[in-house]
Amino acid sequence: MTLLGFDAATLALIAVACLAAFVVRGLSGFGSSMVGIGSLSLALPPAQVVPAFLALELLTTLHLLPGVWRRIDWPSLRWVIAGCLVATPFGLLLLAGLDPNPMRLLVSLCLLGVASFMLFGPTRQLADRPMPGPLGALAVGAASGLLNGAAGIGGPPAIVFYFASTGAAISRATLIAYFLVTDVYALAWAGGAGLLSQAGWPLIVVALPFSLLGITLGQALYRGLDEARLRRLIWTLLALLGALGVARAAWPLLG
Repeated sequence: MTLLGFDAATLALIAVACLAAFVVRGLSGFGSSMVGIGSLSLALPPAQVVPAFLALELLTTLHLLPGVWRRIDWPSLRWVIAGCLVATPFGLLLLAGLDPNPMRLLVSLCLLGVASFMLFGPTRQLADRPMPGPLGALAVGAASGLLNGAAGIGGPPAIVFYFASTGAAISRATLIAYFLVTDVYALAWAGGAGLLSQAGWPLIVVALPFSLLGITLGQALYRGLDEARLRRLIWTLLALLGALGVARAAWPLLG
């Protein structure tokens, strides 16, 4: 059996990967690309998966946005977005002269280390601290933009920045808005480069129902968690994503 050019095994992978990826996004506000793109790229060309997944993230984030609008921390988000937009082209320039895989490994190791420290270190008992000022937010955005352009992993600096400095509900809402902007920006670059080709549209059509179902389930799980449980779950998720990133980045280096 085939549907829009996908055989049964690939259809099953698309369903499971998108459902899992968007449960994570609906729950935490991030993580769908780290889960979904890594899974789907096992069976499909990355040039097909990445632009299609950007479109899926955009469509599902529009579904999330009305419910979190009032919790978004707009003052910091403006500076983070500004830094990201300015730095992303410089990251793309770095991409031309660097092997992105060692950079992915380094960022994943840092993410794993930070998440583990927040889970098990003395900071786990600390109350929320005041949000860093505009310069801190701008620096975080610039780091995200450089990493996004150079290695396609711009999320960790912004994720750690928010969940380490403000309430989990505000962090989740602000990251949902942040990734909406970055997805639109990246999708515009992909479209301009001709990457959003006809091959991506069948994947979007097949994956969208599972993505929307995953977002809905993730939102339901989020509503059942209090602040402390949500924060611990977020850092656990980041540690797992960091470990997954280390494994994926280290494998080619070992071979």
